[in-house]
Amino acid sequence: MKNTSIKALIVFLALSLSLSQANAQTASSFSKAKSNLYKKVEGNSGLTFYTNCSWSKKKVDLTSCNLQDSFPKNHLKRASRTEAEHIIPASWMYKKNDKYRECYLKAKALGENARKYCQANDVDYRNAHNDLMNLVPVVGQLNGERSNKPFAEKLSGTKERTYRGNGRVFKITNRVVIPDKSIRGDIARIGLYMSKTYGVTYSKRQLMLFKKWDKEDPVSSIEINRIQRILTIQ
Repeated sequence: MKNTSIKALIVFLALSLSLSQANAQTASSFSKAKSNLYKKVEGNSGLTFYTNCSWSKKKVDLTSCNLQDSFPKNHLKRASRTEAEHIIPASWMYKKNDKYRECYLKAKALGENARKYCQANDVDYRNAHNDLMNLVPVVGQLNGERSNKPFAEKLSGTKERTYRGNGRVFKITNRVVIPDKSIRGDIARIGLYMSKTYGVTYSKRQLMLFKKWDKEDPVSSIEINRIQRILTIQ
């Protein structure tokens, strides 16, 4: 699998998703997408994406990844559950081909929540928002701390926090997140896929980083198997 070309993978995914969209088979709501992620893609158990913590039925075993002492008491409840993380944040999807979507502009004019408004009024945005290719199970608190920060290789900003999970290191500041090297290619290909399929555009720095990570961390059999499971649903 290490010789699989990113171009072939992206084309394969885009064509497959186009067929599913044509048959209205994408999740109609985020709650349905999350249910599909946990039950059908992950089989109700597995390892969290960023830190390799064991989880089952949406409950995280923080001792399995030595993170039991990594969160303050008031964050433990959220840290002890999984959440569906958008690798490419929902707010990054407000633009399509470098232009704001009409639903986003209308939501702002009406004073509505843009994310909810676009899910309700823009089918393409809803498909992008609920696309299983872009969703992974993570420690809930890390989902909150990541928010919509861009990916990086070097630290910048303040309030640095390092989470040393089971073989994976995840770093966060108030400006960027730095994922473990072992999953950078996965992140890059998800980013390129979202751009190809939905017109999500990135800063020059982020796009260059995705292309770099794609080359440095080739496609694995685990990644392909996950994609194949998603395509049976979506």
